[in-house]
Amino acid sequence: PNRSSTSVQLLLARRQCQALVTPEQRLRLDKNQFQDVPSVHRYLHCFWSRMHLWQDATGFQAMAIVQRFGGIEIVNVEQALPSINGCNQKTKWSQRRHGPIGWCYLAFTCVLRTPVGDWYRRHMSDVINGNA
Repeated sequence: PNRSSTSVQLLLARRQCQALVTPEQRLRLDKNQFQDVPSVHRYLHCFWSRMHLWQDATGFQAMAIVQRFGGIEIVNVEQALPSINGCNQKTKWSQRRHGPIGWCYLAFTCVLRTPVGDWYRRHMSDVINGNA
């Protein structure tokens, strides 16, 4: 199938970061199960940083995420921007205690609990299965 450039970038970032997790953890990641363990924290930080959608100083780049994942035609901006930016703010306290890697994990799992997370899980499943 013809893959979008975003899908190719997602798969490449996954491949580049997969050495940080065990094969069992990788299978869980493929099922959108994100364990609260240091190796998964490092994997997520690696993945989002390689996608240029996470900055250690400011968190997730909400508008860049919208643009990378199909733009305003596909992503509900009114829902996505407040969800992503709100999770950045809600979890930023963790940066002092856990560093940017821990903050990235907490912000990401926060986003997963929003409607944006539902969309992300569907999209990543499509990418992994070759449908995007």
